Amino acid sequence: MLKRRAKRRVIQQHKVNTAFDDILADSTNHGMGHQFPPLISHVAIYFNQQSMALPDAQNFFQHYEKMKWKTVTGRPQKNWKVLAKDWIYNTIQQTKLLERQEAKRIAFPDT
Repeated sequence: MLKRRAKRRVIQQHKVNTAFDDILADSTNHGMGHQFPPLISHVAIYFNQQSMALPDAQNFFQHYEKMKWKTVTGRPQKNWKVLAKDWIYNTIQQTKLLERQEAKRIAFPDT
C-alpha cells in the first residue's frame, strides 16, 4: 500500500511541474528560438554570443526573410536557432577553406 501512495505523489508532482513549465514557457518564450519571425536584435545577440560579427547576423536574417522563414519544401521553420547554428558552422568552415587556399597560394605561387 505504501508503495502505491509514493507512486501517486510522484505522478502528481510531475503533473504540477509540467503545468508550471507550460506557464513559464508561454511567458518567457521570446528570443528562445520558437518565435517567428525572430527579432533582429535577438538574432544579433545570439550571433554575438557565438563570437560572430554583426554582418553575419544581418546576412542570416535577410536570407531567411527572403525565404519567409520556410524550408526548401515550403514548410514553416520550427526553431531559428537551429538555422543560425548551421549558418555559423557553414560560415566558419568557409572561412577555414579560404584560409587554407590562401596559405596554399602563398606557399606555392607558381601553381
